[in-house]
Amino acid sequence: MIKAVLMAGGKGSRIRPLTLSRPKPMIPVANRPMIEYIVDKVKKSGFNELVVTLSYLKGQIKNLLEKDYPDMNIKYSVEKKPLGTAGGVKKASKYIDDTFFVLSGDVLVDIDLNETLNFHKKNKAIATMVLTPVEDPSQYGIAVLDDKNHIVKFLEKPSPHEVFSKIANTGTYILEPEIFDYINNKKREIDFSKDIFPQLITEKAGMCGYILDGYWNDVGRPKTYLQANYDVLKRKIKPEPYGKNLAEGVGRLGDMWVGTGVDIKNKVRLIGPVVIGDDCVIEKNCIIGRNTIIGDNVHLEKNSTVKGSVIFSDSNVKEGSYLKDCIVDSGCTIERGSFIEKGAILGSNVQLGSFSRVRSQRSIYNSTVILPESIIDSDYPIVM
Repeated sequence: MIKAVLMAGGKGSRIRPLTLSRPKPMIPVANRPMIEYIVDKVKKSGFNELVVTLSYLKGQIKNLLEKDYPDMNIKYSVEKKPLGTAGGVKKASKYIDDTFFVLSGDVLVDIDLNETLNFHKKNKAIATMVLTPVEDPSQYGIAVLDDKNHIVKFLEKPSPHEVFSKIANTGTYILEPEIFDYINNKKREIDFSKDIFPQLITEKAGMCGYILDGYWNDVGRPKTYLQANYDVLKRKIKPEPYGKNLAEGVGRLGDMWVGTGVDIKNKVRLIGPVVIGDDCVIEKNCIIGRNTIIGDNVHLEKNSTVKGSVIFSDSNVKEGSYLKDCIVDSGCTIERGSFIEKGAILGSNVQLGSFSRVRSQRSIYNSTVILPESIIDSDYPIVM
């Protein structure tokens, strides 16, 4: 029985503070935990066997999967110390006896798993790496294929003068159990890209590349996280957001998904695409601009403006505040007249004092209290 191995044990340090209180696969994208997009893809492709590698804050992921996917056969492999991508999969090998997928719990990818599997079988590969074209290959592994779809050259995260390709590793693989013969997990952390795949290529052991014709986003940084939310709103990846579609009308334009128990007062402008979660209150004269996602139980007081931003659940935005292309974690209070600039992140339970300003690309960590009329022009507190 073909299984999918879902790697979900990383700490997600590049997108802190969002991962201080949750594992990265649990970060919501359009009000759905990121991991649901991947598991739904596996399930809808006809595969019911899932092996999940866990470590950091493992209980949250396990609780979600057991609650939402009771009809799937899910096994868990817990890493007590970091083993690397290959080491973690090797630890889970007791559950694997046939061809298997390897998927990342923090990567959104719209891939036809069955088509990719057919490609893998046709090429009689021991390993197939799913590849995609990128503009900036410096953050990824890059590959060159020959005319038989074999990877003949591969390099992980090249420096600018080392770039020889713009075809990047998506972190999605199809592997045969023979791959475990190459993984010695008694050593240090072992990574597929750094340690195993280069060996397969050198030995010409059967390392193939499949070019993805579909959506892919390595949701590792604030910029790519925001883009993932925007892409769901634009229906570049399924499923579409929760909520009923609100009809266009006076002050309402574009696609608008609204949850249950939402109270939208008079003279509110909605410019879609936007998502508003359950039990929200949007007071009069608020503006919710395109590419905005608002979680459950969020309160926007009058004359507030939110554009291109993601606000997690249970947050309160007080009168006259302005949020632009930023991320606000759950349970935050943004006092009146505050301004949060592009790319800024507020961690959970932050209290931002009235008439304060958070500069672009800055982060405020969980449970921080910011005094009124403050200007945050560096990460706060300063993280060493």
